[in-house]
Amino acid sequence: MKSPPDPPGIRGPMADLYDVFVDWEGRLGREMPGILKRLREAGAKRVLDAGCGTGRHVAALLREGFDAHGADVSEEMLAQARAFTGAPERFHLWRMGDEPPDLGAPFDAFLCLGNAWPQVMEVDAALAAIRKLVRPGGLVLVGLKAVEIRRAAKDPYMPLLKRMHEGRPLWFVRFVDFEDAEFASLHMVVAGADVAFHRSSRMRVWSPETLRASFESAGFRDVNVSARVGEPGAAPSTEDVFVHART
Repeated sequence: MKSPPDPPGIRGPMADLYDVFVDWEGRLGREMPGILKRLREAGAKRVLDAGCGTGRHVAALLREGFDAHGADVSEEMLAQARAFTGAPERFHLWRMGDEPPDLGAPFDAFLCLGNAWPQVMEVDAALAAIRKLVRPGGLVLVGLKAVEIRRAAKDPYMPLLKRMHEGRPLWFVRFVDFEDAEFASLHMVVAGADVAFHRSSRMRVWSPETLRASFESAGFRDVNVSARVGEPGAAPSTEDVFVHART
């Protein structure tokens, strides 16, 4: 019998090690130029980062002069974001799919990066919430792993990652266990000299085609699914994709 997936959001030991797992210098170096390009093209000033985690994208946007806010389902991650930025008022507890609380809408742009979107089970409700939160004509950027591409390639394993933590190596092993055509479990095993734990997250199996169709059917316009956050026209070549849309 399979064990149930962990609660949504990053919690417990993984929350403590999340900023060890993510190469923030490399990730922000790859993503921020494209994000800034798209936000400036859209004339965006007020930005909401949903699934903000430890707040690194929000901090980067604040440094660039944006009125940036973050939301996440994990209080542990929000506590780190508040401490990191020194701006606790900018971070809000919210699970995508729930009715949004008073987050200061309307926003000019909505970001959801990393792999938060596949963990949204109530997709129609989440899309409706985005439309409430973002002004008409506002920008929506969603980055995720469209793991249908991985299933089609018959490769459930993601690259093995080695990170140094407190002078010792940690290994992050990730793989996808496909349940059916719609859902899978994303597993993370973390192992080191004195660390060993496993977490799993239930996720929706997206393809570029189903992503585009879901946003279009919810009434978004100018919907593109691309390989790069700064280029809506870049055809997807791997599972890492970005949805570009307008409310």
